[in-house]
Amino acid sequence: MNRSKTLLAAMALALPVPVAIAGCGGDDESSDDPAELLEQAFNNDTVIESGVIDLTFDLTAEGEMAGSLTAAVTGPFQTDPEDPESMGQVDLDVSVTAEGSAAEDFGGFEGGLIVTEDNLFVETDGTTYELGEEQFTALEEQAAAQAETAEGEEAAGGFREQCETAIEAQGGDPAACDFDVTAWFGELTNEGTEDLGGSDVTHIAGQLQLETVLTDLFGLISSIPGATGDIPPELIQGQLDTVTSAISDASFDAYPATEDQTLRGLDFNLALDPTAVPGGEAAGIDSAAIALTYEVSDVGSEQTFEAPADAEPIEGLFEQFGGSIPGGGALPGLPGATEPGGTVPGGEVPGGGAVPGAGEIDPVCLQEATTAEEIQACIE
Repeated sequence: MNRSKTLLAAMALALPVPVAIAGCGGDDESSDDPAELLEQAFNNDTVIESGVIDLTFDLTAEGEMAGSLTAAVTGPFQTDPEDPESMGQVDLDVSVTAEGSAAEDFGGFEGGLIVTEDNLFVETDGTTYELGEEQFTALEEQAAAQAETAEGEEAAGGFREQCETAIEAQGGDPAACDFDVTAWFGELTNEGTEDLGGSDVTHIAGQLQLETVLTDLFGLISSIPGATGDIPPELIQGQLDTVTSAISDASFDAYPATEDQTLRGLDFNLALDPTAVPGGEAAGIDSAAIALTYEVSDVGSEQTFEAPADAEPIEGLFEQFGGSIPGGGALPGLPGATEPGGTVPGGEVPGGGAVPGAGEIDPVCLQEATTAEEIQACIE
């Protein structure tokens, strides 16, 4: 069960990969200014139509509860430039490995996701499941209908326009998007050119401006009605300040291609001191580090995708979750899929009522809590 949940969570992240990559491009003008190069890499419309993606997340901890966790998504992708409404094709391997104390909670996992021109396959625990051509067609038609609806509205070009569209869809205040995302990155330096994944890239190094990042993101979240529950905004802001103080390093390296400024690589590294957080000493962790690495290689090369043989109906995978998709999500016509207000194992779909067993949060209790145990008691 836990392995399947891990896979589905990874699939949710992996499915948008071709679309996300397609938006990471630039114009043809080159510059030596790292700020300009970074802006070109994040705010443009050049399309990376094919390549191989490598996305890795590493978490390491030192101390009494030392351990490590590595999650990776790797494999080829390809979009269809003549059919922008197509889901594209991918063949992704998903893995999770853990050592030390992390192995007790997560263990190991290997699986995969394959999307061909007419079907979708999920591999887990040595078994391959297929969505089926009929359900896949329905899924693509739904995506096409949403794209057609969006075409009738003013196209969202830059980051702010896209942000406003997303926030308004959630009933939030689009004014919360009135910030400069490039302010998240500071102390920029141009480290010269190098080879990455078979392409010449410019290496840009810098530091994340954590206080700015967290403040802007909190502003977005708090603009959505009910997003923060009953917790006062000032309390959440205080917790964010505490988290920021526990981070001793927040560096990044970006790699836009010298040819077209498309983003070919991005690394984030965080160093944390858990003891700086109230109650952190009791966790048994003296220090921790988080690393997120993204790279796209073999750009522009033709990729091949083959449907696995002897795949089983995907209903068999959903049955592991009581016949429903975890979280109550619905895909058109999928067995067990529910509409808002329907039930899922252990409770109701968001919008249909509370999940049985979920405790109420006491904001006063949280404000007075000083240890991890006290914080946990506030939400039980």
